[in-house]
Amino acid sequence: MSKPYLLFFVFVFVLTACQPDWKLNPNKVKDELILVQNEHPENQVIIETRLGDIHIELDKRTPLHRINFIRLVKMGYFNDRYFYRNIYDSGIQGGGEYFDRLDYLVPAEYIDDLKPIRGTIAMARYDEGNPLKSSSPSEFFIISNTEEAKPYYKNYVVFGKVTKGMDVVDAIKNERSFDEKPVNPVKFTMKAE
Repeated sequence: MSKPYLLFFVFVFVLTACQPDWKLNPNKVKDELILVQNEHPENQVIIETRLGDIHIELDKRTPLHRINFIRLVKMGYFNDRYFYRNIYDSGIQGGGEYFDRLDYLVPAEYIDDLKPIRGTIAMARYDEGNPLKSSSPSEFFIISNTEEAKPYYKNYVVFGKVTKGMDVVDAIKNERSFDEKPVNPVKFTMKAE
C-alpha cells in the first residue's frame, strides 16, 4: 500500500476514533433509549443559524423521539449540520445527510389526535426495508405551510413544534434553491435546555 493511501486510512481511523459514539444497537434501540431517558430530561432545543435562532419544544407523547433527539443534541451530533433541503411548499429538512446518517431507526410513535399546524417538527423516514415506518434518528422536517403539512401527520412521526423563530424558518425556506437543494445551505448548531 502506498503512503498516501496509508495516511488516508490512518486519518479516517483517528477521526472516527475521536468522535462520540452516536450510534445505538439497531436491534435494541428502544431499550437503549429508555435506559438513558433520565440522563436527558430536557424538552427544549435551540437551533442557532446565521439567520437567527429557532426554538422548539419536544412532545412528551413521543418519548423515544424526544430522548433520541436530545441525546444527539447534547452529544454534539447536530453541530455544524445543514438545512439541506427546501421542500417546495412544505418546509425545510436538515440533520445528518448521506455519509453522516446513523445506522439505526427510532420506533414509530404516532399521535392520533394531532391537528396540522405551522411549525410542526417531524422526523424523516426511509421507505426501503422499513415496513414498521420507523423514523430516521437524525433527519428532521420543520413544516412551514399548514395545509401542505397534512400528509406529514399520517406518514411521519411529529415530535415537536416551533415556539419561536418561524420567521427564521421562513427565511431559510426562501433561500435560493434548485430542485429543492439550497444554493447556499444554512448551517446550524443546536443546544438543549
